[in-house]
Amino acid sequence: MPTPKERLSHLLELAAQGPAERAHLAGEVADLLLDWPAQYPAAMHETFEALLEKIMREVGGDERAQLAARFEGRADFPLSLLNEFFLVAPPSMQDEILARNDEAAEIGGMPVDSETLLGAARANPKDFAPLLAHIAGIDETLAAQLLRDPRALAAIAKATGINRATFSAIAILAAPVRSVEENFAMLALFDAVPANGARHLLAFWRTHHPAREFAEAAA
Repeated sequence: MPTPKERLSHLLELAAQGPAERAHLAGEVADLLLDWPAQYPAAMHETFEALLEKIMREVGGDERAQLAARFEGRADFPLSLLNEFFLVAPPSMQDEILARNDEAAEIGGMPVDSETLLGAARANPKDFAPLLAHIAGIDETLAAQLLRDPRALAAIAKATGINRATFSAIAILAAPVRSVEENFAMLALFDAVPANGARHLLAFWRTHHPAREFAEAAA
């Protein structure tokens, strides 16, 4: 069996081969983390966790979803890694991730201008994602994904202080078309999402998937 350093060197070689090998690389790192050899030092585990977290931002949606399902119910992994899986995780895993975030210390709200958001959803729903991204401080690709994901949309609403009625209107106007039953289910999701957990998840997204102007300023 290769030593930890040899294993890491092999994975770094895969990483150097570029985007074409990202899914393969992510799968190998996940295999290692989920079946950690007893003779490998525990301290190395964090190194490989950080590597997988970084790779996850470069892997396609289908591969991300397959990886996410393998980590469901694994509370022994760091929350930052699980947060990267949120948008491709099954609903039960999303609930687990929100609950983990909610266990963290209470943080303040991140209020946005709800009236501006609602007005934009009414006036130009097809181009709503860029405004949501700007106001919430996240990148446009992520904002578009949030609009398609019921739990993610409920989470960002809770995190930014959007009330139930405004959330419902935005979900109907700017998100993909849903049935009446699905829209009622969205309200139940909004009620169930823990506010502190949602704020921590948004803080994670703002750090790792910042709005363009924040990313450019940091660079």
